Amino acid sequence: MIPAARSDLWQCRQCGAHHELATRSLEVGLVRLAVDGESGFRLGSDGIEAHIEPLLAPCACGGRLTRGQTPNETATEPSQPAFGVRPRFAAEALRPLAERGWAVLEASADRRLARLAALWRSRALVLLGREDELTREQQLELRLEGRLARLQADIERAREAGDDDAAQAAHARYIELGTTFVRRFVLSGDDRAGTAG
Repeated sequence: MIPAARSDLWQCRQCGAHHELATRSLEVGLVRLAVDGESGFRLGSDGIEAHIEPLLAPCACGGRLTRGQTPNETATEPSQPAFGVRPRFAAEALRPLAERGWAVLEASADRRLARLAALWRSRALVLLGREDELTREQQLELRLEGRLARLQADIERAREAGDDDAAQAAHARYIELGTTFVRRFVLSGDDRAGTAG
């Protein structure tokens, strides 16, 4: 099993907004593969912060992002919110490392990494500017991922507005669509029924 990063919080140096890098596991994973190779691969930015930081787009306020720091440059409190802003990468800066990382991932003989490559393939092709290689099934996968992301945003907006009914309704739609997504795209290629990797 590949060690997972359940949360990978970064913060804006200027305004302190939380940015959850675990939502960008593909990008972070490809940078790690480009920098460290496949040996000992794990998810998350721990240990490669110096490579990730210059690739991140600034916060909405214009501030730079850093891992584990508050605006006054002190270590963050252990009790951070479960979700943060979905960070963005500077596409042109990321692309060379993403290409190297994807080449490492595709060439790997490690079964775990081959499984990860299959899970990431659709989004990786888009990230690498190779959308013309997407199959119809992969295009559907990306559309469903987009719908799930929009539902997640709906849930968070409803919670922020204190509208529990709207949050619960969006959550129910998210579970329904998420179950379909997992069955169709995650478990379908897995030899072990009921496990995603």
